[in-house]
Amino acid sequence: MPEGRGSRISDNPGLRPGAGGFATRNPQERADRLRAGADLLDQAAAADDKAAGRFAEARVDSTPFGISPQARELAARWATALAAREADARVLGDATSDLAGRLRMSAVSTRSTGFRGRLAVAP
Repeated sequence: MPEGRGSRISDNPGLRPGAGGFATRNPQERADRLRAGADLLDQAAAADDKAAGRFAEARVDSTPFGISPQARELAARWATALAAREADARVLGDATSDLAGRLRMSAVSTRSTGFRGRLAVAP
């Protein structure tokens, strides 16, 4: 993490592990924390979608660098890099949204089944 920037999870005492953190035995409190984590993941997914839109917009709004072959090659590389970043942001947003959904499902299952396992997260 860059200096001066904290994690949203570590800044939220309700989501921090430790005394009163993940180790709570109260299923309702655990479910509330899972839902709070899912809300934060939804915010991150929205930010990823916004970033993907900005990359797409930059790619479409790019102006040619010139008419020389070198300028056209540079413009093509720039457009390719923007397209790759857009695809990365969309994949990350989708995966983050999926994880938020899994957390929400786990929040429901902790109340009804006493879930004590761990969530499996795809790489």
